[in-house]
Amino acid sequence: MCLAAGPALAHPHVFIDTRIEILLNDRNEATGLRVSWTYDDLYSLYIVGDMGLDPDWDGKLTPDEVARLSGFDMDWIDGFEGDTFALMAGAPLGLSGPRDWTAGYADGKITSTHVRDFAAPVAVAAEPLVVQVYDPGYYVAYAIPFDPVVTGGTGCTAQVFVPDLDAASEALQAALAEYTPDVDLEAEFPAVGANFAEEVRLTCAAP
Repeated sequence: MCLAAGPALAHPHVFIDTRIEILLNDRNEATGLRVSWTYDDLYSLYIVGDMGLDPDWDGKLTPDEVARLSGFDMDWIDGFEGDTFALMAGAPLGLSGPRDWTAGYADGKITSTHVRDFAAPVAVAAEPLVVQVYDPGYYVAYAIPFDPVVTGGTGCTAQVFVPDLDAASEALQAALAEYTPDVDLEAEFPAVGANFAEEVRLTCAAP
C-alpha cells in the first residue's frame, strides 16, 4: 500500500470546473447539453504559453488570439467521449461530438464551451436525466461548482450531487494495491474516475 500511495498522489494532473446547461424543447425533451470547462491556473498557463498567446503577459488576449484559442480542446481522438456522460434509468444515452465551441481567457484561466446533441430527444419527467462528468482514467479531475442551467421546458429543476469521496478514495487505494511495483501507473492507471463523478440530475413535473 505504501508503494501504491505515492504514485496515486500524482493523479489527477488537470483540474476542471464544469458548468452544465441542459437544453430542452417545449415538450420537456432534452435535446442537448452545453458544457463549459474552466481549466486550473497551471494548465491554463501551460496552454497559453505553448500556443504563444498573450506574449506581453497582461492576462488579456486579442480577438485574433481568442480565435486561435477557440477549439484548442475540441480535436477529440476516436473513442473519446468528452468526459461527459448522460444516463436515463441507468442506461447510457448517445451524445454527438462537440459543436459551436468557444474559448476565452480571464483571471488566469481558460474557459471553453461546446454543445453536444442527444442522438434522439429524451423525455424527462419524474425519472431523472443524469449527466455525469469524469475522466475514466482520473488524469483530469472534474468538479461541478456551478448551479446547473436549464434552458427551455417548463416545470423542470436540476441539482448537483457529489459522490462519497471517502468511498471513492478507498476504491482507488484498493485498485492500486493490486499492482506490482514494476507497473508504470502513469501509463496504466486504473479506471476509477467514475467513482469520483459529480453529476447533475434533472427532473420535470408532469405536464
